[in-house]
Amino acid sequence: MPIMWRDEMSVGNGRIDQDHRYLFCLINTIEFSLSSCGDKDILETALDQLDYYTKDHFEREEKLMLKISYPKYPDQRSAHELLISQLAEIREKIITIKDKPDMQDIIPDITELLRNWLLDHVLKDDMLMKPYFDKYSMDFI
Repeated sequence: MPIMWRDEMSVGNGRIDQDHRYLFCLINTIEFSLSSCGDKDILETALDQLDYYTKDHFEREEKLMLKISYPKYPDQRSAHELLISQLAEIREKIITIKDKPDMQDIIPDITELLRNWLLDHVLKDDMLMKPYFDKYSMDFI
């Protein structure tokens, strides 16, 4: 079942929310590609895009944190570095298993890792910024 965006997931900034929606879309694409044993080129492209967009998103998010004087910026920056490292490990697992015949046995674990990776970041770490973003308009950049 795909990850669906809900208004309760909003951090109070339209650009960050838009990024989160797109990251959900990428995770859903990867999950679909894995579970349907679809086109491996689509899987590779989605993984590349997730890697690129995650780094781009974290950079944008960190700039906004500095603009709003977010007191947990150092912690978030460290968490972002860890998440990028974890994503690289998940990506490597997917690339390693994508051609194996018993890949279907591992797919649920991989998709759960990806989902938890993203949802934990959005719903736990990023939601802590919401009270700080509430002082600004949704389109603050």
